[in-house]
Amino acid sequence: MEAVVRTCWALLLYCSMIAAHADIAMIAPSSTVQAQKFAQMLEASLKDTSVSEQVDLLDLNTEASLDKYRLIITLSGSTLRQLIADNRLPDNIPVIASYLSKAEYRQYRSHVTSAIYSEAPLQRQLALAEAIFGANEVFGALVAKDASALVSAENLRVYPIAEYDSLNHALVELLGSSKALVGVYDPELYSAENIKSILITSYRHNRPLIGPTQAYLKAGALASTYSTPEDVVRRLSEVVTEGLGAQGAFPAPGYNPYFSVGFNRQVGRSLNLLLPDPADVAERIRAQEVDR
Repeated sequence: MEAVVRTCWALLLYCSMIAAHADIAMIAPSSTVQAQKFAQMLEASLKDTSVSEQVDLLDLNTEASLDKYRLIITLSGSTLRQLIADNRLPDNIPVIASYLSKAEYRQYRSHVTSAIYSEAPLQRQLALAEAIFGANEVFGALVAKDASALVSAENLRVYPIAEYDSLNHALVELLGSSKALVGVYDPELYSAENIKSILITSYRHNRPLIGPTQAYLKAGALASTYSTPEDVVRRLSEVVTEGLGAQGAFPAPGYNPYFSVGFNRQVGRSLNLLLPDPADVAERIRAQEVDR
């Protein structure tokens, strides 16, 4: 009888271990401290929802099968690209892609159920420029060649570089008729090779850059909007809850509605600008996006 009881307890323990197994696979390029913290933050965030799932952090070198999971989350465009190339994504398991650009999503959309774009929408960056200089000012945006996907606004003029002899010629014409350069997310256009000359030319004309991402603030951009890891976790938690919860449908891919505003105050002082409170600006822009 005692042996039977021990066997039953062993079976119960085994079943509880199975039940406690993670249901979400989060895949990162490598298992860094930051990635581990991100996975822990998401798991903690889900505990407050109707979808209380455990999160397994895996890296690209982990050879474990992904078929046992309910959901897969990727933490970069390169991670998603490698998983596709290695044919590791099961056909019947939804994939949420995070930290990838809208262009990357378009390239891999057949493999993705939902996505959170890494960059801010141009409309948000334009709203930031308006918050600093006023909505009646005219702003300019450089693009490589295709401007069809950009926001249509009366106070935003678009300058396709392909229509000029050089990037510098397009930039000089933009700066001559714009209050500021609003950076479009384009890593090739705003590369390390180009950003130095863009900033030097802009400030020679006493015109600042509204950076495409937060990284450009250190390089010399005046301002930018950006989403922190906490912002991304907050949105991921919503996407997971909608997809695995009672609604049973994942939201469409899109930009992260949660973000902050950052200023380079040293640049602001050099331009004699009185910059507003970044938290107030972020709140006003969020309100505009909700009402739109």
